[in-house]
Amino acid sequence: MTRIAVIGGGTMGATFIRAVTNAGLVAMADLTVCEIVPDRREWLHGEFEGLCVTDDHSEAVAGSDAVYLSVKPQDLGALSVGSGSELRLLISILAGSTIAEVQASTGAQRIVRAMPNTPAQIGRGFTAWTATESVTEDDRCLVGALLDTMGEQLYVADESMIDKITAVSGSGPAYVFLIIEAMINAAVNIGLRPDDARRMVLQTVVGSAEFTAQSGRHPAELKDMVTSPGGTTAAGLQVLEQRAVRSALIDAVAAAHRRAEELGRL
Repeated sequence: MTRIAVIGGGTMGATFIRAVTNAGLVAMADLTVCEIVPDRREWLHGEFEGLCVTDDHSEAVAGSDAVYLSVKPQDLGALSVGSGSELRLLISILAGSTIAEVQASTGAQRIVRAMPNTPAQIGRGFTAWTATESVTEDDRCLVGALLDTMGEQLYVADESMIDKITAVSGSGPAYVFLIIEAMINAAVNIGLRPDDARRMVLQTVVGSAEFTAQSGRHPAELKDMVTSPGGTTAAGLQVLEQRAVRSALIDAVAAAHRRAEELGRL
């Protein structure tokens, strides 16, 4: 069984621990998490029975085969992954931190750069990842299996693709949350109860996404199926197109991509 050190016990670190152990891929006894915030260490102790929790980076990685790096990007320079770091597989989910930056700070050679998104917390996420040439085929199989426990995963050979994917799947949940929030507000404004509005909007969004996935049809075709000439849907879509909602979403993804590239150059 692979022994993994998780550096950073925040939301995404805890998500990884929960996902890989619930899937039976890694035993809790083979995980060690390093977390420097005392209250968070206490929470981790209570949340994960049998998990080894420490506040020392070197202690966490000692004896590990792989390191899952889930701290804030600004903390990268202060990290130490211990002696023999060049021999360990290092999986970094630091947003905006390039492989070259991670390599310079840690000395690691077998580096995977991954970008999971928020729905990974419930096993419905999407994670894109890439790897250095030093990452072996066995490593890649392991990484794919680990990331699969949090939802879907996609390997890309070109690291620049990570910034593009970040703009879509990484930032994308926020765009969807905004739409959900607006639809709930709109439902309340026309007289629906808040609880009912929330319930119907969430089911409408989830159902529409699942229907799109299962049908295999293009979203434009499904949209046309719902839209009758001169009907209620046509009236609503006309307003959305007049207000350039489609263009706004396209521009939002482009802006997120530009910012991802800027962060990588800082």
